[in-house]
Amino acid sequence: MFREEARWLSNIIYSLDPNSIFPMLNIGSSNKKFREQEQPWIDELLFKPAREKEYSVIHTDMKNDVGVDLVGDLCDPVFLHKLSEMNIKSVLCSNLLEHLTNREKICEIISSIIPEGGYLFVTVPYEYPYHRDPIDTMFRPNIDELSNLFPDFKIVKGEIVEGGSLVQSTTIPPALYALAMFIRLIVPVYQPLRWFDSLRYALWLFRDISVSCVLLEKVKLI
Repeated sequence: MFREEARWLSNIIYSLDPNSIFPMLNIGSSNKKFREQEQPWIDELLFKPAREKEYSVIHTDMKNDVGVDLVGDLCDPVFLHKLSEMNIKSVLCSNLLEHLTNREKICEIISSIIPEGGYLFVTVPYEYPYHRDPIDTMFRPNIDELSNLFPDFKIVKGEIVEGGSLVQSTTIPPALYALAMFIRLIVPVYQPLRWFDSLRYALWLFRDISVSCVLLEKVKLI
């Protein structure tokens, strides 16, 4: 998640009535180390304010790790039933959809979790290189394409958020990041398949990156 992306989400989330947002389900949350150390702006901007106000955020992922509150698969009916008992008001789905081969199905499931009048925060890279986790389908939607995945929702706000250059997007100083990338590229015999991923990244080092961000509200049935 870019710093600017986290800031965009934070500004939106904490401008809304907390009773309509929390408990929030953070889907594909990764672990505590990722949120607090590898990309510390995620916790600082998004989740620390919620903890300080004692708002409930439930971090869920398929990987059992420190900082994952709920481990499970959205395609598992038993897991979905457990979620249905948690009074979820909103869902955060950040940088997940580009890694799915069953994107439409997962979007339907996410839609079913949110009550009428509830909110969905979705972000997907718009301009960004190929990145495995463990795959990347290269899904790079604009605002309308992203919103169309959720036909039961209306757009409240949508924006393509600029993230600066790729080399500036990590906690590593840009010069060291570029040097590490250069060293990796001159050793192609080490993990050759991953070397091609590094090459793709290297070609983007000084290019601007961006992400499609939308806030959607589930339409109330008349």
